Amino acid sequence: MSRNGSGTYNLPVGNPVVSGTTISSAWANSTLTDIATALTGSVAADGQTPMTGTLNMSTNRITGVADATLASDAVNLGQLVNPNFSGDVIIGGDLDVAGNTILTTLEVAGTSEFVGNVDIAGQLKLSGTGEMLVNVGTTAQRLDNKIGGFRYNSTTKQFEGCTIVAGQTISSITYVTTTATLTTAAAHGLTTGDYVTISGTTPAAYSGQFAITVTGTTTFTYTMLSNPAANATVMGSYIYGYWGAIGGNGATGGLGNPVFYENDQTVTADYTITTNKNAMSAGPITINTGVTVTVPTGSTWVIV
Repeated sequence: MSRNGSGTYNLPVGNPVVSGTTISSAWANSTLTDIATALTGSVAADGQTPMTGTLNMSTNRITGVADATLASDAVNLGQLVNPNFSGDVIIGGDLDVAGNTILTTLEVAGTSEFVGNVDIAGQLKLSGTGEMLVNVGTTAQRLDNKIGGFRYNSTTKQFEGCTIVAGQTISSITYVTTTATLTTAAAHGLTTGDYVTISGTTPAAYSGQFAITVTGTTTFTYTMLSNPAANATVMGSYIYGYWGAIGGNGATGGLGNPVFYENDQTVTADYTITTNKNAMSAGPITINTGVTVTVPTGSTWVIV
């Protein structure tokens, strides 16, 4: 009989033996063969038995797991909390860690290649002496404008980062189920697909980080996680990310020949020149309707 479909072993027919029964070879051989078959299908304590099916722990834990050394080894929680990889790490999908409870530090001495997204809430330490290769793509290939982004822009030939920009004053936020419509007092200068972070609203459902759909120069919509059941009574404020050049002299050009300084031709969002600083732009420059450029006393904006 061996084991049934639930893993329970029962002795074959003719067992248990009752008193006065003659022990025959037929009974002994069949019973012992059945027991041997069941033992062969069991997991040996010395590790020589390979699994032939899925191991169902039924919500129980596996304890005493040693640190993994091969790519095919299981890892223990200690390695996930503070992983230290001495070889190459290649992750073909997304590595997404929401907090410090799982992954606080990632230290890699070899080569790491992350094809998907990597989200680490703690410290990322690279101990090698070679280069770190970051994402490379055109301006059009930016995925979003989440604050803190870093990449190399192959269109502008510059490293760029996404920094914080304060949004326009919010005039109103209304809703239809979970779709919010936000109206600004002046042109917001955003585009569909941008991310905004809204805070300080009442009801609180209007607050959070959202990808937006632009519906007008002063309006955009976004999808909330829940229905606020009322229009906003406290508007709060919002910030968004803006991509700008990082490091270097800001010039671009042919390979090894950074001659040209380039700027946009249209001002799409309010901007205040830093006090006691001067600014220069290559014209012509168009300022969109509803957009304000503020030049403080003691500062100068020159268009050449």
